[in-house]
Amino acid sequence: MKKCTRIWHCVFFLLAGLPSAMAWQSSPSYPGALLADTAAINNSLQKAYAIREAHSDSSIQLCKQALASAEALHYEAGICEAYIGLSRAHFIVNRNDEALVYARKALPHCTDESKKYEQETNIYLAMAFVYYYQGRYDSCAWYRYKALNLVETQPTINTQVQLTAYSSVLQFWLTAHSDIKNDVYVQNIMARINQIEKKAVAAKDSSLLLEIYFRKSGYHSSCNNIDSMRYYSKKTIDLARRLHSTPSVITASLLNLAESYLDEDNAAAGLHYTQEAIKAIPDENKEQNRFYIYAMFDMADAWYLQKKYTQAIDLLESSIEKADTLGIFLITDYAHKILANCYEATGNYSKAAMHWKTYAQIRDSMVKEKKMELVYNVEMKYRIADKERELAQKELSIIRNENRIKIKNIWIGIILTATTLLLILGLLINRNNKHKHKLQGEKIRNLHQELAISSLQAMIAGEEKERSRIARDLHDGMGGMLAIIRTRLSSVYRKLDTTDSYIQNELAEIILLLEESSTELRKTAHNLMPEILLREGLMNATLLFCERIRKGYMLEINTEIWGDTRRLADDFELMVYRIIQELVHNTLKHARATQALVQIVYYAKTLSITVEDNGSGIHVNKPQHAEGTGLKNIRERVSSLNGQMDISSTPGKGTSVYIELEVQEVTA
Repeated sequence: MKKCTRIWHCVFFLLAGLPSAMAWQSSPSYPGALLADTAAINNSLQKAYAIREAHSDSSIQLCKQALASAEALHYEAGICEAYIGLSRAHFIVNRNDEALVYARKALPHCTDESKKYEQETNIYLAMAFVYYYQGRYDSCAWYRYKALNLVETQPTINTQVQLTAYSSVLQFWLTAHSDIKNDVYVQNIMARINQIEKKAVAAKDSSLLLEIYFRKSGYHSSCNNIDSMRYYSKKTIDLARRLHSTPSVITASLLNLAESYLDEDNAAAGLHYTQEAIKAIPDENKEQNRFYIYAMFDMADAWYLQKKYTQAIDLLESSIEKADTLGIFLITDYAHKILANCYEATGNYSKAAMHWKTYAQIRDSMVKEKKMELVYNVEMKYRIADKERELAQKELSIIRNENRIKIKNIWIGIILTATTLLLILGLLINRNNKHKHKLQGEKIRNLHQELAISSLQAMIAGEEKERSRIARDLHDGMGGMLAIIRTRLSSVYRKLDTTDSYIQNELAEIILLLEESSTELRKTAHNLMPEILLREGLMNATLLFCERIRKGYMLEINTEIWGDTRRLADDFELMVYRIIQELVHNTLKHARATQALVQIVYYAKTLSITVEDNGSGIHVNKPQHAEGTGLKNIRERVSSLNGQMDISSTPGKGTSVYIELEVQEVTA
């Protein structure tokens, strides 16, 4: 699994927040308009970060605009962040010297106390990775541990930067150590990363968890824990896609999976994940992308396993040439090994020997360099530890002096506090008297409001009784009479002995009109007092009402009922039903809508009602006294139930009415 470890190393710095790059200039300038304030500068830098891989040129242009604007406003933190962005951008396209220049320019601008240590840590990590790819391992180790020292001595640095620093050291040990599982230092770093993971899970910080899963996939890859590596790689891919994270994270994880299968000689699975990785790489500057080149190596490896030697050789030759041009020869050992195997398989033993030799030279060089880095890092670790002890002793002395001053200040504070308390006591007594007067006023206002609500409820109750009486009269009186007339006419029609077609048609039409009148009468009686509401409750009554509207009018009305549906107090359900009726009738009369939605959601203590349509809309800014009778009635009913109503509407695009009421449960 050493191939996967190198890919994890390649993507590490990208995950720390790299934009893509454009041509470097020694003194960046921005020819366009400057940004107005610090908020606009920060927003521009965030936009540059968001498009860093898919649109690298635009990302760099935004960084330059932010830099020029920050310099004009003397905004030091913005200048620093812009230089860091430019440094990282040039690193990604292997312009390492320029990346170092920008990083060094950023350091003098780390003056904002709230961001200083985080910015310094990010700069040191940026320089460490540049030095690593330049083969300057002493400088790499120096800045790597400077970043780690800041993280461990400055607890205010945020968790994201802490994770990056710990992972930087972990990355080194994973690539330089042969016995990772039993190394105490590696396990200590992993313990700290696990602590950060617990905090991220508790805080539901998905972006932080994404980084942790990626680090763990690299760790298990180095430990040769294939199942765990695949588990964390797939979790990384899934979470990165849901968060729309950087393409490099998805690409690297897919390549890790591909190579784990290629190590097992599973060419089909390896080729599948390689092709998925290529799709994830942004089209802009695609062929200069490290992962695209590495994906070509993996594809050639799959073709080698499938015995497609000629295709594999052509792809490897061109990809190695591209890697050498970009100065990323560290990853070509793997390619030379596959190429040697392909030439051996085709009988070209001289070229096979040449590539075996190149492979051995690169591997030997990497082993020596890693040993040098290992020695220097261990030495630096203890140097920094000594400096930390000296700093701790000085800090202890400062703390003791501060404690003496604090004791003196405490006595002064006690005297001032006693005096202040006496003044506060007098103010509190005065405030208490004012508060009592205010409470009495509120009680009087509440009583007036309760009286108004009681009067309104009594009026509504009277209306409902009158509706019920009229409904019974219509159903039992007029309805019965219409039924008798229709029956008698039907009997006469059947007994009529005439051949006159005109008379027959007229009688048939009269009978049909009586049937339609009976139907309309039943509908009217039902709307005045729906029996299904009393028998089966609000949910079924609403469903039946909307179904009748759908069948009887040119309105496609949908009904949604959610939550813990249950019977509520009869009066409460009746009032809610009337509100829904009025809202739907308003839609039919005034909205000219073709679609509508009625939604009821049952909560533990509240009931919410939403009625929406796609009609002509209303003017929601009208004063309430200018509203129509329908809306006034609805507001009165909502007020009588101690509820709230909100109307949102756009002329020509429809209306949405949201009502929230306190539930009145059925009393035993």
